[in-house]
Amino acid sequence: MRAVVLAAGRGTRMGALTENTPKPMILVNGKPIVEHVMRRMMAGGVTDFVLVTKYLAHKVEEYFGDGRTFGTRIEYVQQTDKYGTGAALLAAKELACGEPVMMAFADVLVETETYAKAIRIFNETGGAGIITLNWVDDPYKGGAVMVDSSGLISDIIEKPPKGQIPSNWNSAGIFVFQNVIFDYLGRLAPSARGEYELPDAVNVMIADGLEVYPSYLEGQWLDVGTVEAVAAAEEMLAREGD
Repeated sequence: MRAVVLAAGRGTRMGALTENTPKPMILVNGKPIVEHVMRRMMAGGVTDFVLVTKYLAHKVEEYFGDGRTFGTRIEYVQQTDKYGTGAALLAAKELACGEPVMMAFADVLVETETYAKAIRIFNETGGAGIITLNWVDDPYKGGAVMVDSSGLISDIIEKPPKGQIPSNWNSAGIFVFQNVIFDYLGRLAPSARGEYELPDAVNVMIADGLEVYPSYLEGQWLDVGTVEAVAAAEEMLAREGD
């Protein structure tokens, strides 16, 4: 399976760490964060990658090259001036068309089994998509995901107001989609935040009767988006021998 990894962010919350280094290339236990992510994805069933870059993109490309030295194949595309996860995935359309695709973030660490499970459920259900979910106290920083009585995802609310908890299930940032996702991404209009949001496209898919299933996360999950989270990532990887 091919994967699109979103690696365009600067990481403003990282302060001086990202002045000369793109966030995905910050070292954690001697390797860039995104390398840890990609190696786990490969162990979980991903065969090749499209990296969506922007800020200091050349540093990502210089490190990974075409992927051969890492035992994979890597292609690159730069995100346009349109912001949002939907715009980032759509930028990879020409390189990811014609087959199912996994999407993940370059700075979210999970265990290998999380990727393998998402692919397995996708293949077993034959649905239009899979979204990995993790349980949180309040999903206001991410995306609240509603699951109906039949076990299908029924709605996603991106960054709901703090304290107004429509669901404790949060979008963990790992997705698998049939290629039809690109048709829906192409129809997106900017959200109230001025971004092209992937959840908006998924919600229209669901409204059109396409089935999107959850994959429930059972292991570790860490968003490496702050200086403090880098230290936590080092501890997590050390515990796992990575």
